[in-house]
Amino acid sequence: MKYIMISALWCPACIITNSAMDKVVEEKHIDVERLDYDFDDISKYNVGRTLPEIIVYKNDIEIGRIIGEKNYKELLMEIEKYEENN
Repeated sequence: MKYIMISALWCPACIITNSAMDKVVEEKHIDVERLDYDFDDISKYNVGRTLPEIIVYKNDIEIGRIIGEKNYKELLMEIEKYEENN
């Protein structure tokens, strides 16, 4: 499973979710690539207007997205759903 997290420095929801993601990564040892909305080329990901967006891939195929602000518990539950189905 691979996760691509797209966020922005100016986005309060991104700051909260980035902090939560740091804890999830440490606990679950998942692979997360982080991209910045303003500085990285994200055109191929079709990112909407709500940040952050976490795109979930299995075998290089997108299987889902986690969109918007998530605290640690919410993010952990979302990630665990994908990891259980792996």
